[in-house]
Amino acid sequence: MEKLRNLQIFPTKDDREFEQLCLALWKRILGDPNAQLNGRKGQGQHGVDLFGRRDGTLDWVGVQCKVRAGLTLTESDVKTDVEEANGFNPQLSELVFATTAPRDQKLQTFARTLTEQNIRNGSFGVSISFWDDIELELGKESNLDICRRFYQDFFVNYENLGIAVSRILKVSVGVGSTLDTTYDLLLGKTPSPRANSYSGIDYWKGSYFIANWFERRIDLFPLPVYASDLEQVFRAKRDAYIISKWLNTIESIDDLIYGEADNEHVAYISQDEWREFVRSVNETENRGPGEEEDGR
Repeated sequence: MEKLRNLQIFPTKDDREFEQLCLALWKRILGDPNAQLNGRKGQGQHGVDLFGRRDGTLDWVGVQCKVRAGLTLTESDVKTDVEEANGFNPQLSELVFATTAPRDQKLQTFARTLTEQNIRNGSFGVSISFWDDIELELGKESNLDICRRFYQDFFVNYENLGIAVSRILKVSVGVGSTLDTTYDLLLGKTPSPRANSYSGIDYWKGSYFIANWFERRIDLFPLPVYASDLEQVFRAKRDAYIISKWLNTIESIDDLIYGEADNEHVAYISQDEWREFVRSVNETENRGPGEEEDGR
């Protein structure tokens, strides 16, 4: 499992490398695997470095790549390439400036003004993807393969290093509308075993674990999880039951561990569920009717 979280990606200063990055990224953005670079060095490009069709339509989109190391993109840069792009054949529906320059409000306004003028004249729209925007695109889960290709050193391969990843969560539990207990929990997973690995060696891999910070208790658990799987973690059987039900409602525990979801959660059962839980505990432990309230 490889993850890129909250890291600043520095733009390349190499024109060719930036073109290749933009080509890979705009193939994904346009939904056009056949997007390609426009000609070769020395040939007239009509203000377009790469082109493709948006989502299988006949709307041709041109991208002009601008490396600006420590500098900003200028209105003159944009205006010159917009004028040249009018000669691109077939006519563009949109021209995008992809640049390593930081986001600039004045240039955004200028691009909107050009778009309005062009559309009134039956021409293409103009937009600017600054490095801030490109960095956001590279950080998306769907584009991590592209980011890994161009920024391999930013990634940590947890499987190779044998690192377990975990997350601290605050979970409040209770019955009905009353929340009476709050836990600080460590929820995590060990790296998944590799294909064709020997299970005797990798028995610990791909395991989920949960730790109760306050009581200093920890244990592994399977999916789906049952209350009995968590009784080593929570002294209160009721809370082991509630937490197990909560874990089973989570669509993807991996996303909860690795993702950017909230760190505070609420888990509760209804009064009817509580009574049924007490009854089942009493039956299991052969307790008398007068001891029902000891189910917690």
